[in-house]
Amino acid sequence: MKNECHLPHKANTNEYTIAIQPIVDAQLRHVADELLYRANETNQTANVFDNVQATARACAIAVYEIGLDKLCGTRQLFINASADWLTNPDLTGLPSQQIVIEVLEDTSPTKEVIDALHYIKSQGYKLALDDFILDEHNHAFLPFCDIVKFDISNDLPKKLIKKLHKEGITLLAERVETQEEFKQCKALGFTLFQGYFYERPKTQLTQTARLSTSRANQMQLLSALYSDNVRLSEISTLVARDPYLLSAIFKRANSAEKGSRRPTTKLIDCLHIIGLRELRTLVTIVMLANNSPVSKLNLIKGLTRAFACEMMADQRRLDEQESFIAGLFSLMPTILGISAELMKNEIRLGRFIEDAINQRIGSLGKLLNDVEAAESQFSPLDFPSDVMLQAASKARSLVYTDAS
Repeated sequence: MKNECHLPHKANTNEYTIAIQPIVDAQLRHVADELLYRANETNQTANVFDNVQATARACAIAVYEIGLDKLCGTRQLFINASADWLTNPDLTGLPSQQIVIEVLEDTSPTKEVIDALHYIKSQGYKLALDDFILDEHNHAFLPFCDIVKFDISNDLPKKLIKKLHKEGITLLAERVETQEEFKQCKALGFTLFQGYFYERPKTQLTQTARLSTSRANQMQLLSALYSDNVRLSEISTLVARDPYLLSAIFKRANSAEKGSRRPTTKLIDCLHIIGLRELRTLVTIVMLANNSPVSKLNLIKGLTRAFACEMMADQRRLDEQESFIAGLFSLMPTILGISAELMKNEIRLGRFIEDAINQRIGSLGKLLNDVEAAESQFSPLDFPSDVMLQAASKARSLVYTDAS
């Protein structure tokens, strides 16, 4: 069930919360839940202005504020995923044994989306198709799906339902309002059911204070997580500056799903328990929940520039780490969707790097100019032709890494 209401205005509030609606089997056993975003605790609709941010906020509350063990125990949790969410590999570090990713009905089967579904399935996730209506395009999704949802308030395609049932695909009937509709759907071959006949969505109350985090700290943390030499001690220092993120990490590391027998009280131990892959997901989700979505393509572009600067540093007699930071932070406003002026005011990188980024002064500034020229295929004579290709490959391998 797609978050139910889309409004054009943007709410600038941290009062958002979630609701969950039970999914039951043919014996009316509560076996799963669907996660729904709510703009506030009294709103019965989603008020979604940004699908990625709505899902990020819902996941942040479910997984990192409340915790899956308290929210739904061992039951599966269905989350709505737009095309932008599906194609961002940083967002697939959620617990695959419990999360069902629900492909929204307005998703187009582009090559990027199909490739993403291949990857998501390889990570062990189950996939559901939401409000499914077969047409010449979306049949491409069927080989990937485990569950197909039908909105029974629409005319049901009984031949298709029978065909999918014979193929072993689990059928889920949503918007089931009465016991009579439940019985009719069960007779058609549906084995999962969702709707008011069993229970309305239930809003979840959370007491967690969502304090806006420092932009500077977010940028430093993002850089540290994608550094070629990830140092958990540095990440620990940055996380400790962010009360919301710190709380989320401790809750996640000490969750029942992580199998902790006794409380883990040291942050560095929590980071080890969570692992790099899920840590990147956690941080990305929290950032998306509070800010404009981070573009995967812009992130890859920024990392490509950073690695190119790092690779050229020795030839130019520059420090590799300073060159990497200069390359990445020269594109950080684009990556995070903020102004260059705001970045200048909120983060201090040192005069040498700042002058290189802002004014292209000095040897580091010249390196940035040369890398930018190489991005446009106008490389200087002393610039090796394969540097950008190697840097791009390195950036993509980091973004798509399965390391944990």
